[in-house]
Parts: sequence; C-alpha cells; structure tokens
Amino acid sequence: MKKLFAFDLVVLGYVAILTAVVLAGRPEGMAVYLAYHAAVAGMIGLIVHAHGRYGGRFWTFCRYWYVVPVVLAAFRELHYLVPQVHPFEDYRFDRILAAIDRRWLGDVDGFFLSGWPHADVALLPLWYWFYFVSMVIPGAALYAAGEWKKLKEYLAVLMTGLLGSYFGYLIVPAVGPHHFYPSRPPQLDGWIVGAPLHRALMAAEWNMPDAFPSGHALLSMIVIAMAGRLHRPSFRIVILPALGCILATMALRYHYVVDVAASAALLPGIIALGTMLHRVRDRD
Repeated sequence: MKKLFAFDLVVLGYVAILTAVVLAGRPEGMAVYLAYHAAVAGMIGLIVHAHGRYGGRFWTFCRYWYVVPVVLAAFRELHYLVPQVHPFEDYRFDRILAAIDRRWLGDVDGFFLSGWPHADVALLPLWYWFYFVSMVIPGAALYAAGEWKKLKEYLAVLMTGLLGSYFGYLIVPAVGPHHFYPSRPPQLDGWIVGAPLHRALMAAEWNMPDAFPSGHALLSMIVIAMAGRLHRPSFRIVILPALGCILATMALRYHYVVDVAASAALLPGIIALGTMLHRVRDRD
C-alpha cells in the first residue's frame, strides 16, 4: 500500500464500488464483470511492484499512463452494465433534464439551433473533440519534464473527476438531447467537419447514458484549473479550446444545459477531494 499513489487509490476505489454494484445487482455476465475488475486490480499491483523494483523508462511510462486504457475500458463497461442495474429504456431521466432546461431557460433547442452560426464556423465540432486531447496535454508536459509530484496531483484530481462522472451515468442514466431529433439539424453538421465527426462519435459512443453530468465540460474545467496551477505553458494551449468544448457540449446538443451546470457545481468538490488525497498520500 505504501507504493500506491493517490490516483491509484481513486481507480481502485472506483473498481471496488463497481464490484459492489455488480454483486448487489447480479447482472447477466456477472462473472465477466468481476473478472475484469480483478484483472484491473491485478494489473495495477503488477505495475506498481515492477516500477518500484525495476524502475526504468518502460515501467515509469506504465506507472503513470496505465490510467488511459483503464478509463477507456471503464467507460465501455458502463455501456453494458448500466442498462442491467438501472434501466433507462423509457428515457425518463432525459425528460426530467429537458424539463429542467425548459423551466430555467425556456426554448434551449430553439436558441442553439436558430441563434448560432453553423457549427463549422464556430469550430464547435473540433473543440468538442479536443476533449480527448486536452487531458493528455498537461499530463504529457509534466511527464516529459519529470515533474512527478505535480503529475501525481494532476492525475489524482483528473481521475477523481473522470471516474466520479461515471458514477453520475450510473445514477442518472440519460443519453442527451441529440438522440431525440428525428433528423439531425443541418446547423449542427456545418459544411465540412461536423457531420463526419458526429458519425465517428456516435460509432464510438453507441447508445451510452453519459449525459449527466457532462464529462466533457467537467474534465475541460478540471484541465483548465489544474493546468493553470501546475503548468502555465499547457494552460495557454488548452484554455481557448477547452472553453470552446464546454460551449460545444450544449451548442451541438450533446448535453442539456443542466448537465454542464451540474459539472460546474461538482468542480470545487472534485478538485478539493483530489488535492486532499494527493497531499495525504503523496507526501514524498
């Protein structure tokens, strides 16, 4: 346990909670879920042991970057697990979130579909996809500079926010407003990149309840805040496209406004929790 960093504990805590959910819900394929969780824990144990014993570039790389395949696999797991433990075929949560938007802000769809320029003009699709790059930029910069303590702090906060948002998908399984258009409004496709990027997103995402809270917005906020604190050159790179990503989540109708509001409300607590875990666990 002494060699585990704060971000390791966040990942293992997430796996432990998901294991409890599987044991309580007893979904079909329960053994597969449990075997996957055991494999993740075993992989982390192996990497931590090998890094501590052998060091070197390979194990150092694995030590910090194993989180990438883990979070991707965790996201895909939810596609199969959520419908079995918290069904959402009736889309009741989407109706609730859409109703909150209308109550607070009126005709949100009308505002974004008639009051904004074509998506390509505003670079919205590119900004939305920047989400997948933005998280890597500060981490890669800190890794390249050998700023291990700062990298551990960054990963502690990042994993707290990312895996915490996954719990939101489990508790409030909503798919987002873009699934309910009879045909995709042309404003959202723009002229060049919007349509192919949307098709690529839908092919990768499937029918996934990942609307609440908005992970794109939450992680963009975290990247801005942590890059500003830990690595100013990265901050200057990510600030504009990350802000654009937050806007794009709503303007491209992938998220309800309340999804983004929830992300903003969660942000201070996530940063405080991740930072506290880092300071308690990663003192050296």
